[in-house]
Amino acid sequence: MRIAFLGKGGAGKTTTTASFVEYLSNRMDLVIAIDADVNVHLQNSLRIDGSPKELGEHFDTIANTLKGTRSDLNERPMISSTPPSLKSNFIRPSVSDPFIQEYGVKRDNIVLLTVGPYTKDDVGGNCYHSKLSSYTAILHHMLDSEKDVIVADTTAGTDNVATSLNLAYDINVFVVEPTLKSISVYQDFIRLVPHLEDRVYVLANKVDGEEDMNFLRAHIESKKLLGAIPFSKNLKRFEQGDREAIDEFHQEQAAVFDKLYTILCERKRDWVDYLNLLRGAHEKVCTDWYNDYYSTDLGTGYDPDFTYEKVIAEAPLKPPAEPALV
Repeated sequence: MRIAFLGKGGAGKTTTTASFVEYLSNRMDLVIAIDADVNVHLQNSLRIDGSPKELGEHFDTIANTLKGTRSDLNERPMISSTPPSLKSNFIRPSVSDPFIQEYGVKRDNIVLLTVGPYTKDDVGGNCYHSKLSSYTAILHHMLDSEKDVIVADTTAGTDNVATSLNLAYDINVFVVEPTLKSISVYQDFIRLVPHLEDRVYVLANKVDGEEDMNFLRAHIESKKLLGAIPFSKNLKRFEQGDREAIDEFHQEQAAVFDKLYTILCERKRDWVDYLNLLRGAHEKVCTDWYNDYYSTDLGTGYDPDFTYEKVIAEAPLKPPAEPALV
């Protein structure tokens, strides 16, 4: 299962993501964390050492790996939203998976994958969602089950709406401050992708008393509001360099995360719906501009026999061995 934390810049997405990853690590064998934020602070928040191989710098290599032996592409390029084939290669959320071993760094039972920052070389030539292309393709080739959890810290802005990432998550949690500007990011998402509204929840952050809560309740439906995280001196201590203070901050969020965890456990993915949404999103983006850019039809003609269920049935989701990841 996949969960994304979204919201306005500065709302506290990264620390909330890290806290939920730590929370899950006490309940699950393995948690995969994704830093898909342009600011790239999740690794520090999770206190994971090492130098992850940035996904955003290796799209061609990753696409070629995921392509496998499929022949339906012919000479056409693979883009981030290209639906898989039965002959594609897939990724399983396990430390024994070759892709996870190559691109991930690990602490205890937490594996981190990192998209990477916006660099000087990108200025004037690329927007950040070009960096997200590798990650998007990875999610569409990820065979996670209901016993697996992938948690993403996402970038502020429209990237999760403007690409097929918008359909890739089972749950979207907007971290909002008690301000109109912060709440508007959540409301804009619902307005733009109303068909995903049942996947969207709100977690209030930096809440200072009942007045802030009343403000939030006036603008957000009670069934969508998971709860509130108050201002925390422990978070301030962590941001001042006390790395151990984050443990106390995680504990302050436990009650809210209990509710989120229950929702996550009750969620079931419909792989048929997922594939239909992906095919629709892919055809649209190709019609809008990829077909013109490549002067060929990229939106149709893919493996008609492919289903995620067939791939899952052919091989176990979890390999038997769990070697250490360094």
